[in-house]
Amino acid sequence: MAFLMFVILIMLTLISYFLGKRSLMSPWFLLCLMFLATFSVVLINYNKWAVSINEYFVLYVTSALLAFGGGCLVVQALKRPCKAPNNVNATELRKSFIIKTKYPVNIFLVISAIFTGIYIVKLILDAGISSSFTSVLRRIYEMQSGEHYSPGFIFNQFREVVVAIAYLNVFRLFIRIYAREDKISIVKLIVPVFLFLVLILISTERNLFLRFAIYTVSIWVFIYGKNLHCKNANLKIVIRAALLLAVIVLIFFLLGVAKQYKSSFFDQFSIYSASGLNNFNVWLKDFDGQLLYGKSTFTTFLSSLSEILSLINVKLNATVNQIDPFIDYVTPDGYHYYSNIFSAFKPYVEDFGYLGVIVFPFTVGLFYQWLYVKAERKNFSLSWIIYCMLIYSVIYFPILEQLFRRFHLGFIYEIVWITLLYYLVFGRKKSKVVKGRTSAQIKGAQ
Repeated sequence: MAFLMFVILIMLTLISYFLGKRSLMSPWFLLCLMFLATFSVVLINYNKWAVSINEYFVLYVTSALLAFGGGCLVVQALKRPCKAPNNVNATELRKSFIIKTKYPVNIFLVISAIFTGIYIVKLILDAGISSSFTSVLRRIYEMQSGEHYSPGFIFNQFREVVVAIAYLNVFRLFIRIYAREDKISIVKLIVPVFLFLVLILISTERNLFLRFAIYTVSIWVFIYGKNLHCKNANLKIVIRAALLLAVIVLIFFLLGVAKQYKSSFFDQFSIYSASGLNNFNVWLKDFDGQLLYGKSTFTTFLSSLSEILSLINVKLNATVNQIDPFIDYVTPDGYHYYSNIFSAFKPYVEDFGYLGVIVFPFTVGLFYQWLYVKAERKNFSLSWIIYCMLIYSVIYFPILEQLFRRFHLGFIYEIVWITLLYYLVFGRKKSKVVKGRTSAQIKGAQ
């Protein structure tokens, strides 16, 4: 069964690549590629974990990937052809616009420094001064993971502003690197990104780092790809992306060491990236068929709704624990690991059984292909930033559910701040520049 699943994943990855017009950023291709990559790690640990793939796992995973692809193909078939203005090079126009728009790099640097400092001091004071730096980090991690700690609304907004500036600076940084005649300071663009990474280190939020890393690689692929006009462009992108991913994995491991994790580099990487699929396989075999009808998939939304209703003395007991209980997985030869990471498909199955892995992936496929089409139509725009921000949910599918179950107010604030800052920087001047350049080019063509 394991070999059959591996072959199916290879075939689906190739099919999604060609049906996605060989785009490395099409959502169905990314989903299939991630399942192929994570399942490969499962196979590498096949004997160590005593893996035994069952037929339900093959059926459910294959059906879900096909359903996701079906949603993508529906949107792809319905999309309207893009009509660019006559005699206007849309790509060069947007590149020129972003470069010529004054970017508030100094203001962003100062705001990031102040807000990062305030947020870090708040975390350390709440955690309490300890004898060692790693002990403080461990205490902060315990507060946020086990005690539902929050520094408060205002301090959370400070953090989201730092996040938004880091995302925008990465976008502007890659344009600075690959564009000609761009004089903005690279150092001033990098400093807020570095401050953001320090904030991640202190807050011990490796998930936040991975989301940022996925965004960085994705936005780089978009921007770098637009500057390649040669054969084997995708191969060049993959080779360079592999180097970025190697750095990301190393930093992720070091963040785990900072939280006093004792596992080796390979064990940490394997457990985080692939134990979810193996756990889902084990869980699915023993699933008793009792359905929750939305309580698992929508637990974050229902939890927020319950808090709102409690203000008017209405009780809503309709949620489950957002953090799945740890599995103590023991092999016949005595090897064991603790993991609470499940595939995104687990809550879908818990709620609606086999139907869940058809309806939810199909819906998610519709949504992400729609975002991707919008990003395709508007080069170097906010659409790229939003798509690259949200694509992490697709990347995480083999690990855990991040779209419905983990979509909380904090992430909404993040999107709002990024959108607000983007339009404050580019929005007001955009119409003037585009209008002026377009009319001038049309007159020149006449």
